[in-house]
Amino acid sequence: AVVSTQSTGDNRVVGDHGRDSVAPFLDRDFVNFVNALPIQYKVDFTQERGLGEKVILRRVAAAAGLTSSSVLPKRAIQFGSRIAKLESKKEKGGDKCTRLLKSN
Repeated sequence: AVVSTQSTGDNRVVGDHGRDSVAPFLDRDFVNFVNALPIQYKVDFTQERGLGEKVILRRVAAAAGLTSSSVLPKRAIQFGSRIAKLESKKEKGGDKCTRLLKSN
């Protein structure tokens, strides 16, 4: 599947709340542009993993004054919010949520 439609194709939950999901980095023209750039503009292999990726975004962030954010290691979106740490449960992503299965 095409990433631009795979990741944004069904946003009924967002739409039900009167909002629109926007993913500018998944725009087809933008993806084609970035894919055409030489690898050294996108990745710095001299940096450790988590810091050497997304070089363009890091440089733009630093130039915009977001210096502390520009050096943070990258995280997958599902882990980036740290929402799982708000609960003390030892649940895994594939576990069935027993709290949702309880009858009221």
